[in-house]
Amino acid sequence: MTIWRILDGANIKPHRIRYYLERRDPDFDRKMAEVLMVYQEVNLTHDRLRTGGEEPENAGPVITLSIDEKPGIQAIQNTAPDLAPNPGSHAEVGRDYEYIRHGTLSLLAALDLHTGEVIANVEERHRSQEFVALLKRLDDHYPKEATIRVVLDH
Repeated sequence: MTIWRILDGANIKPHRIRYYLERRDPDFDRKMAEVLMVYQEVNLTHDRLRTGGEEPENAGPVITLSIDEKPGIQAIQNTAPDLAPNPGSHAEVGRDYEYIRHGTLSLLAALDLHTGEVIANVEERHRSQEFVALLKRLDDHYPKEATIRVVLDH
């Protein structure tokens, strides 16, 4: 018996489920507007500088960073070399399905919304001290007179 027949016989139609987002935070709209305003300010700054405008007097540079993290990335090693494409036989790179596991890693990355530069740390652990290490690296990377704004998705 196939899965389709089981579901059909039970009158279950998973393809007809419609998802929705329940807003549990009463301040969601205000918070969303604040985040979108930061992105709009970045766009306005780009437009002003592109058309020959200048930064306001007595204002140091404002750097806007979008920071995200990806924990639990599998660190794997291939057990055999990849096979190059072979015209007439197979058009894609061949990779052996076996691999060696080396645990997991966490990626913490900051995207500079003004330049497109990505500054990232790859860490073996995923704790607050690794996040603080990224913030310190960012602080060292930019001029001391710069104001660094950080947008987080948390």
